Amino acid sequence: MMSRLAKYDVLFEPVRIGPKTAPNRFYQVPFSTGFGAERPHEQARFRATRAEGGWGTVCVELCSISPESDRAPLPVPARLWDDDDMRNLTIVCDEVHAHGSLIGVALWHGGANVDFPPSRLIPGAPSPLPSDRFPLSYPRELDVEEIHAIQERYVMAARRARSAGFDILYVYGAHGNLPSQFLSPFYNKRTDEYGGSLENRARFWIETLQAVRREVGDSCAVAVRLGIDLSGRVGVDLEETLAFIRLAEAEVDLWDVNTSVISRPWLDLTPSRTAEQGSQLPVTSRVREATEKPIVGVSRLTDPDLMVEMIRSGAFDLIGGARPSIADPFLPAKIRVGRNADIRECIG
Repeated sequence: MMSRLAKYDVLFEPVRIGPKTAPNRFYQVPFSTGFGAERPHEQARFRATRAEGGWGTVCVELCSISPESDRAPLPVPARLWDDDDMRNLTIVCDEVHAHGSLIGVALWHGGANVDFPPSRLIPGAPSPLPSDRFPLSYPRELDVEEIHAIQERYVMAARRARSAGFDILYVYGAHGNLPSQFLSPFYNKRTDEYGGSLENRARFWIETLQAVRREVGDSCAVAVRLGIDLSGRVGVDLEETLAFIRLAEAEVDLWDVNTSVISRPWLDLTPSRTAEQGSQLPVTSRVREATEKPIVGVSRLTDPDLMVEMIRSGAFDLIGGARPSIADPFLPAKIRVGRNADIRECIG
C-alpha cells in the first residue's frame, strides 16, 4: 500500500480564511465552464468532482451581478440576478459541501469588457473607453449615482450568494474587469473622487468590499482576485498593486493573485512549451510584502515538491489551480496517498 512522504503533510493542513476554514491547501480558483446558473446540475457535478478529488476549496466561475454585465457567445457566466439564480446555485453549494469542501463565487461586473450582452444594455465603466479585448464594446461613463447603484448590485448578489451557501465571496477584479478598470490609470480618466490618485482610483473597489462585508458579516469570507500587469501599460503594475493591497488589507480575508490583463490573456495562460510551471511566481510571490492575509496563486502548478517549496517559503498559503484541476480533478487525492507518479500533468 502506498503512503505519502511526510514532507507533503504541509499541503493537507487546514487554512483559516476569515470566518471559514479550508480543510487543506488545494484551492480550485474561479474559471468558466459555460454551465452558469442555468445548468445547475451540470455545474454541481463538475465542481463537486473537484471536491471529491480533494480540492479543499472549489470556486464557480464569473457570476454576473447585473444584466448589463453579461456575455455571449463566450461561455455563459453564472448569474445572481434574482432568487431563481440563487436557488439554482444552492444545488451546486450543497453538492460541494457534501464532500467537505468550501465553495466560492466570483461576483463579477465586466465594465467595458463585456461582449454582446444579451440584454443589449450599454455597460458602465469609469470612463467611456472602448474595450481593448472586445472591439464592439463601448461603455458609458458612470456617474456617481450609478456607481452607488452598481455597488448595491454587488450587495444584493452577496446576499443571495450567502443564502445559496457560498463560503467565499469575491469582489472580482482580475483580467481587466470593473474594479480593475477603476484602479487602472489607463482605463480611469476621471477627475472626481473616483479618479486621479491611487487612493481615489481604489475607492470604488474598497467601498464595494466594505459594503459586501457589512452585508455578510461573519457568515462568509471576502476575497479579491487581482491581476498584475507585467507591462504596466493598461492594467496596474506590481508596485501599485502592492500599494492597493495595503490600502484594502483590512477589508479582505483572502488575496488571489495572478499576472493578467484582458488584452493579453496569454500572460495567465502560458502552455508548457513556452513557460515552466511556476513562471508567475517571481512576480506574484512579492504580494507577501504587502499582506499577512492568506494568499492563493496559480501558475500551472502540478509538482508537489514545488507546492511544498511555495508554502515553506511563505509566498503562498494555498495552491491555486484552474487548468490543473481540469487535467486531473483528483490531483490532491493522489498526493494524499502517495500516488504522485499518477498525476495527470497539465500542459496548458
